[in-house]
Amino acid sequence: MTNIIRPNFGGRDREAEPAMAADALEAYEPLHVYGTAAGYLVALLEDASGPEGRCLKVVIGAVGGNVFEAVAVMPATDEGRVDADMAAMAVLRALEVVEQGSGPATA
Repeated sequence: MTNIIRPNFGGRDREAEPAMAADALEAYEPLHVYGTAAGYLVALLEDASGPEGRCLKVVIGAVGGNVFEAVAVMPATDEGRVDADMAAMAVLRALEVVEQGSGPATA
């Protein structure tokens, strides 16, 4: 799962990956909206415009804002959808923890 939430440790230029503006997203109908937390929306889009071809993108953006950024890109397959669902739910849960303002609960 090297394609999920990759931090930039000097290896890749984040400026080379522009965030999606809301007007660009109007052409996309979300496959699924996972929810909102801490003022952010987490959704799943299908995109075929990139160099990787048809893929699923988990995107996140401010609820009232107009910029969304892909945090995970998966192949547009059944297995890719399962991976995208898991990644999106993990991002959403992390935002819920941040929103609550407390550390993670102990098991």
